[in-house]
Amino acid sequence: LGATLAFPKGGKKLENMNGEYLISNPHPDKPFNTDYSSYEGVEYFDVYSPPITSKYAEVYWTMMDAVPLDPKLVQRFHGKTMAIVGFESDQVFKTEEGDKSVPITWAYNHHFEAYLMGANSEMRKVSTDVAHKVGHTIGK
Repeated sequence: LGATLAFPKGGKKLENMNGEYLISNPHPDKPFNTDYSSYEGVEYFDVYSPPITSKYAEVYWTMMDAVPLDPKLVQRFHGKTMAIVGFESDQVFKTEEGDKSVPITWAYNHHFEAYLMGANSEMRKVSTDVAHKVGHTIGK
């Protein structure tokens, strides 16, 4: 699984990897522009998970190990704020000729999650009661 995160910095105009994005429940008074390339100075970086293999009808639903970002990128933004204006993911085969996108019908990717954390962040497992109190779930 490859993920591309776009952020403003200064560089050439980029197109969305997967074309136009639609928001299923947009705020009627606050439209959100999903054309990441229209933001001034957007650039991107790629992040790859470890290989995931599965068989037909098999479910892969687990918290994976952390995937470190490129150390040069981390150093560049050390102590600074990075404004991520887009996030795209693609399932790919890595080949000698480069990445080859896999049709989404080959691997149903319904519950994909990704986390990007700062240097002083940590993940904690909490009960649903605690999660509801701090606004991390819908309901209650």
